[in-house]
Amino acid sequence: MPTLRLSPRLGALLAVVALACAGCAAGSPQTGAKSFYEEHATAATGVAATTKAVEAEVSRLPSSPTRSQLATLVPAVSQAHTSLEQVSGWKIAGQGEEGAEEEDVPRAETQVAEGAEELRSAMSALGSYALAPTASTLAHYNSKLANGRISWNEGIAQLWHLAHKSTPPKL
Repeated sequence: MPTLRLSPRLGALLAVVALACAGCAAGSPQTGAKSFYEEHATAATGVAATTKAVEAEVSRLPSSPTRSQLATLVPAVSQAHTSLEQVSGWKIAGQGEEGAEEEDVPRAETQVAEGAEELRSAMSALGSYALAPTASTLAHYNSKLANGRISWNEGIAQLWHLAHKSTPPKL
């Protein structure tokens, strides 16, 4: 049986390709999503809970709230803002990393971070509204909340799906 002889360069090239392919398998989107889930699931659930709590408080306000009614918003807004600040410290896959995973995980993580930033901006607007209520400030809160909800929900749903987890902490 004849033997196949490879040139040293071709053999080296094949070895590099084989190593690169092995690295691809180790960095699957499921691995990245599971890592994200393990590191951030509790905090993500907290963000969703505090954001929903603020929404509930706002929904109970009359169209012309009193100072005392507005003051009840402050603790919930503060807690939501704090939980959203934690998200800004999350490391996003693919930012400055070599051999980043497929685009799904970094894209979803970026959506979550962008959504959290919009939500944080919404909480800041609501804090301003509690101090000096105006229709435009409340409209700004609602706009930022809606934008943040879309980004957050899409990113979180994708990450939970890739990690094979159920019930993502959507808003």
